[in-house]
Amino acid sequence: MTRAFMFLALALPTLSGAAVVPEGVVPGHAFDRYTITTPGQPTAVTFYLSTGADPARPRPLVVWVQGTGCESHFSGGQGGVPTGGLLTLVRTAAGQDVIAMGVEKPGVPYLHAEPRRLQDCPADFLRDFTLDHWAATIAAAIAAARALPGIDPTRVLVMGHSEGGIVAMRVSNVAPGVTHAASLAGGGLVYLFHIAEYVRGTGGNPDEDVYRCWAQVRAAPTAIDRFCWGGTYRQWASFMATSILREALASRARLYFVHGSADSQNTITGFDALRAELSAAGREAVFERLEGADHALDLPGRTPPEGLQATFGRVVRWFAAR
Repeated sequence: MTRAFMFLALALPTLSGAAVVPEGVVPGHAFDRYTITTPGQPTAVTFYLSTGADPARPRPLVVWVQGTGCESHFSGGQGGVPTGGLLTLVRTAAGQDVIAMGVEKPGVPYLHAEPRRLQDCPADFLRDFTLDHWAATIAAAIAAARALPGIDPTRVLVMGHSEGGIVAMRVSNVAPGVTHAASLAGGGLVYLFHIAEYVRGTGGNPDEDVYRCWAQVRAAPTAIDRFCWGGTYRQWASFMATSILREALASRARLYFVHGSADSQNTITGFDALRAELSAAGREAVFERLEGADHALDLPGRTPPEGLQATFGRVVRWFAAR
């Protein structure tokens, strides 16, 4: 049994004894909210499904995994109607042939707004947010959704941007039923490489600004009150234990990778190395290198989120066709 599956067996909220509770429609948005409460689990799992599921015409799932932060999929807004994040654009791109799904990160409550500093995220988030726990949370939500009427349990796409890219790849390895996975601007190599390249590109010194802090993480890998690069030591110890490359090599899902050549946050070098390594190993995947596109996959002169929205459409069409 692999390390990922060992963790899943221990930490994944099982549906035995769990209650999946419909919480109603998100005001102003075509999404239903659900919570999963499980005996022995300190916090509930919250997830959203686009409305319109029809038991007579089951449709596949497109699961969206957000990037860095502790903001809810829905927050702020006016007149009692929250503002929707990128999940709402995924729904638009998905159209009527699939059901769009989003899951809240561990410890992030419905309607929670992003604080100015990640250190100010909810205490439960700082305690629980690791790659293993986050992937297990998404896996639990997928298991619950696949059992609902109107969902085709045989086809599930997990798609993530930036930090969400490595999470999507991990979920494809720990969540039964995931058939497709996509990483958008997620890089390819271990996060430490991408952080060091970013620091170097902004005029910093990786030895001082990256590897010194990483040595401190390694010395206290479970600390949740000490931070590097905006995340807890515990968070980084978990994310640095693997990479998109390692997860992709282990995955049995169909894979899709997109990256912009002008991405200043996750250098294109990691994507190029990922493609070479997977190709050398005989691992088939779709590789989309967007010349001139930035981290949001926008081309020069374009306005966010045009690039991401167009990419959502291409990935969903790929999913629907295979």
